[in-house]
Amino acid sequence: MDAILVFQKIIEQESKTSTYKFALLRAIIDIISAQSPHIEHRQNQVAIPVFLITDKWLFYYWDLLANNYAQIHQNRSLVFENRLREIQNDHQLQNYWDFNKEFHQHQYKIELKSVFIDLAKSLNDTIIKNPVKHIGTSMGQGYNALFQTESGKAVRSLSINGYLDLLANSPKLLMDSSYFEALKIYGGLLSGSNSIIMNWVDFMEKQRYQTAKTSSGELQEQAIAYGKPSPLNILLQSETIARDTDQIRKFWCAQIESGQPVYCTWSGQQIKKTDDLAIDHAIPFSVLFNNDYWNLLPAKNAVNANKTDKIVSKTQLLASKPRILTAWQQYLQTPTLADTFAAQCQISLTKAPNFTTEELLEKFQEINDGFIAFRGMESWAY
Repeated sequence: MDAILVFQKIIEQESKTSTYKFALLRAIIDIISAQSPHIEHRQNQVAIPVFLITDKWLFYYWDLLANNYAQIHQNRSLVFENRLREIQNDHQLQNYWDFNKEFHQHQYKIELKSVFIDLAKSLNDTIIKNPVKHIGTSMGQGYNALFQTESGKAVRSLSINGYLDLLANSPKLLMDSSYFEALKIYGGLLSGSNSIIMNWVDFMEKQRYQTAKTSSGELQEQAIAYGKPSPLNILLQSETIARDTDQIRKFWCAQIESGQPVYCTWSGQQIKKTDDLAIDHAIPFSVLFNNDYWNLLPAKNAVNANKTDKIVSKTQLLASKPRILTAWQQYLQTPTLADTFAAQCQISLTKAPNFTTEELLEKFQEINDGFIAFRGMESWAY
């Protein structure tokens, strides 16, 4: 069967008792689209660390669970739900981006280390034993018909210090190269009324309907609290979700206020007032859902408004190269930004512990150009 038809059949027809299959497919597509440096290409297979999928699941499920949207039949709890709620309620990390900053650290705080390790192991196990095992059973080939797994390194928790250790020791999801290529080219096109996200929303709405029934079978009116985001808004992480750019904004504002010249990344014009400063997601947040420092660059308000959610063209990237490299070098030279910048680059742009900003830019351009080549997105130049 044609690879893309296999995925379409899974989304539309395969039985689902939870949203796990939607989350698995969405995570794999997002990881492929971001061209993670941790993807391994083998002879006839591609290997993806399961921990990368775990990281995506935390992003998807964080606000859905915080807003009590049902993710499994009969009002049951997800396997990892209690651990996630513990972090949200007991460790003052109710905002996803606050959690993300702590979770992506090289070295975890003592009070968070065991909590994060247990959460990661619980999610890894859930992914392997549930959707990875059961997805693709409609193909008639039994369990693990679509994806297989490869065990990670057996290490003691004491030897795990932070995010990169969890990633290095992660089990791997294995998939046929033909499926990988299909998702690379067509993953972004699994859209419309039968898309992953719309089917996910439909699942939640059906659960809401079922739990709203009275004992006599009549439907109760369920009022949605004022200000509560819709499940679609949460899944799309639309404009209502805060884009955490505060640290980078403070950095560039301080530069301007101290009289240091700051230039718009795309136009090259000097930004002379903080009121005219915009922090631009170089690869749009609506595309990559990424607030990493390497993706946050200074721009003039008018230029940023003109760029909106378009992908920067090859010509524009070449023209802006010196300013991008200078911004990244400044981040690396700033003590309050350097460690986080380096850790984020090792997660999203390179596996190498030592790298140059030139090497980072090569990977950045590869990811950027992929959205134009494989997703057909509009390119932009100033």
